[in-house]
Amino acid sequence: MNIGVAYADGQVCANLNDCREYLIVSADGQTPTGKRLVTCEAAGSTAMLRLMSTEKVDVLICGTLGLAARNALELIGVLLIPGCEGSAEEAVAKFLVGEAQGDPTILQIAREDDPDDPMACMHDCAKCAGCGPIEILKNIPEQK
Repeated sequence: MNIGVAYADGQVCANLNDCREYLIVSADGQTPTGKRLVTCEAAGSTAMLRLMSTEKVDVLICGTLGLAARNALELIGVLLIPGCEGSAEEAVAKFLVGEAQGDPTILQIAREDDPDDPMACMHDCAKCAGCGPIEILKNIPEQK
């Protein structure tokens, strides 16, 4: 398993969108087997998602994060531990022993269960290729 931590000067980075470095800890069960510091090519969600995918991160420990980043990380199968602060290495150690940390309510904010919103895009369908283009096409009159 690979555990990523949004990293800033040895601490969990307060805002995932501002983060440029990530501590990647490899673990076998509850035992850490290696760690490395990885620099992201740029700040922002796209570069972060590319790095999480390239590094095969299974768990991401972070401070705050936006709705789009959260949805994208969940889509690629990353388990999120948001709302964390303090030492990055201590955060990994807490995760490995199953100690609760962070603020899980961050993931519950703005989540809605809507059967008409299959992509969970909060009815801002311009952000995804799910239901947005389909609805737009339905409103275009057929040409004869």
